[in-house]
Amino acid sequence: MSRTRALSLSGLLLFVLAGFAGQDVQTPDNTSPALASVIISARKYCVKLERAALDFVCMEEVEEKLDLSRDDRESLERTARAKVKDPGAPLPLRSRLEIRRNPRRKNTYLYDYQFVRRDGKTEEKRVLLERNGKKAPSPDPPPRLGAFSYSDVLLAPIRLLDESTQAFYSYRLLGPDSVFGTDAWILEVVPRAKGVARYLGGRIWLRRDDSSVLRIEWDPATFGHYEEIIARAESYKAMPEVRSVTDFGFEKNGLRFPSSDLTEEAYRDADGKLFVRARTQITYKDYKFFSVETSSTFKK
Repeated sequence: MSRTRALSLSGLLLFVLAGFAGQDVQTPDNTSPALASVIISARKYCVKLERAALDFVCMEEVEEKLDLSRDDRESLERTARAKVKDPGAPLPLRSRLEIRRNPRRKNTYLYDYQFVRRDGKTEEKRVLLERNGKKAPSPDPPPRLGAFSYSDVLLAPIRLLDESTQAFYSYRLLGPDSVFGTDAWILEVVPRAKGVARYLGGRIWLRRDDSSVLRIEWDPATFGHYEEIIARAESYKAMPEVRSVTDFGFEKNGLRFPSSDLTEEAYRDADGKLFVRARTQITYKDYKFFSVETSSTFKK
């Protein structure tokens, strides 16, 4: 499964449309006054996030657990082949070896992560420091995760709230709540196009005083290749219970930065027993900010 954020939180892939920073922040059509006010405020926050000049580093911890004990060889090969660009090409040696290995495995990775954006140009760098608690060789290419991949976690809010794509989404204000002890609104975002992985959906927790994004709870049914989850559930004779949550627990100069990203693929059988097939937990910590410059000027 992939959570296309350009998500392959198979985890949450993002894109940022060019020219967004120069657009007006307009009132969405066919919405209640309360909902319109929340969306306008949230889009102003996203414009500020998209325009910001950023330069920071942090530690990125990745823990992946995978249990393929219930998958037969045929289904594993089918899943691996879906990730190959040329369907007629043989599976890469790495994929064939992974299918033959112990079906239960756990891996941890520690990265030095750097994010820089200036003059509209973004650069991400990840340097692998540790693999399973041991110092990684240098240079060592980033490992390919077995279940979920991720990218552009910081810019996730823009994907869901960008005014340029509002025709592809419907919005609903679910009510008040709190996150990290902060008052928030819950905004539901539903893609109008079903089965199109580039448009993700879910629920967003927006801070009530400035509409900055505190949390995104992704709708797994909008992930790419979700049909694989349904097929797997049928083979397990169970119901899928997939969850994916991104928390933005750090704040700097009015912008929110990710603190964690969790995606879990699980199934519950008729007896109520839960089987977790895959779980990827990403934790961000030890932020060091060199530049967080924002613009608060918006057209009316």
